[in-house]
Amino acid sequence: MKVSDVMTNNVICVNVPGLRKKALEIMQKNNVSGLPVIDEKTRNLVGMVTLDDLLKNPDEEQIALIMRRLVVTVGADEDIMHAAKKLSEKCIYRLPVVNNGKLEGIVTVEDIIKRGLSKIDSDEECSAYMKKYVACAWDETPLSLLLKIMEYSHSLAVVLLDNRGNLVGVIDNSDLIKHGEIVDETDKTSLNKGADDDDWTWETKSTLYIGTKRLRLPNKAARDYTSGDVHTVAPNTSITECARLMRRYDVEQLPVIDEDNDIMGIVRDVDLLAYFLNEE
Repeated sequence: MKVSDVMTNNVICVNVPGLRKKALEIMQKNNVSGLPVIDEKTRNLVGMVTLDDLLKNPDEEQIALIMRRLVVTVGADEDIMHAAKKLSEKCIYRLPVVNNGKLEGIVTVEDIIKRGLSKIDSDEECSAYMKKYVACAWDETPLSLLLKIMEYSHSLAVVLLDNRGNLVGVIDNSDLIKHGEIVDETDKTSLNKGADDDDWTWETKSTLYIGTKRLRLPNKAARDYTSGDVHTVAPNTSITECARLMRRYDVEQLPVIDEDNDIMGIVRDVDLLAYFLNEE
């Protein structure tokens, strides 16, 4: 299976010259955390900019000075196994698809799993790929506080539990971007309250500062931001079925539960990339 079979052709991107405000607005509008950067005149790919890049460069406004110029790319005719290897080795989520410098598309971990693995018949059990460590939080936890839980636990998602310990939902980093509110910066003295190497500046007002703009997260209970439907799998569920469930329900992770409905782990789309590495 080739990259062209799974990639997205209509790429959401940002131009240079341009400002961080525009990049942040595009990310939030389209619920993405990274964008290819193209030259406004030549339309050539010149870099990538992610939400992390914006956060780590709070005093810079020009995208050209924030973006990463050394970009790992892939060709449309390459095998998706090669794309999966690049994503895994570089610990990145997306690869621009380039031809002679021109941006043709983009392929993400999500694309490879939902459009690739979902079409491959494999009886391998997901228990071999799942993460046994699961970050959990009470469903009454403010959405703003989940950010720090994810940061401290180095997790891409948090499983929500009710008062009885029952699984009631999952919140991931894309939910934080989706439900945040961009507001004008008014108190610049707050920018220096976090540690110098913090990726996310934590404030008592539950605000993420991003240069002259900030992303404010609601203080409402996290359960108010879940869909209400929790999709889970058993440890013996095949990885193909996991990929199909991720595609059907548009999720990036599935909690793995045992026969007593206790959580055993979580299987994420990035974990399932290992299938393609094993096939080489």
